[in-house]
Amino acid sequence: MRKSQYLFLLIALPLLSQAQKADYSSDRLVDLPPKLLKENFSEIDLRKNRLEFFPVALSEMKGLKELRLSRNPLVFPDSLTGFNDLVFLDLWDTDIDQLPVYVGGFKSLKRIDLRNTYLDEENRAALEKLFPGVEIELTERCTCKPKR
Repeated sequence: MRKSQYLFLLIALPLLSQAQKADYSSDRLVDLPPKLLKENFSEIDLRKNRLEFFPVALSEMKGLKELRLSRNPLVFPDSLTGFNDLVFLDLWDTDIDQLPVYVGGFKSLKRIDLRNTYLDEENRAALEKLFPGVEIELTERCTCKPKR
């Protein structure tokens, strides 16, 4: 490899990895930005927004490894499928109080953060059946009502 090619790689590689991340945290979003649906990202950060519904439109995104949705007043849809490349799902401090009726996909999921949610004991037990071998982060169940 010539010196000029090596220098190009040193400059280009960090730019390529940045292009795969989408950070919309604290943007006060109530819906997904259209750009998210037109490109593929490995990491999407939608923390601290006003999203009320789980972004199922991202379910078929190829290469999406990390999805951060914490601190949104969101709930699950009745059916949730896809997200086959997703490794980490962050749902910390959301209004989630029950699981979808049907869940499929999530073949690569290794970790899901559901701390500070409103899941009851029945839903918590169902989580382990839905995601065997996945690290599920939970805290003591909140006895308060969801914020929505």
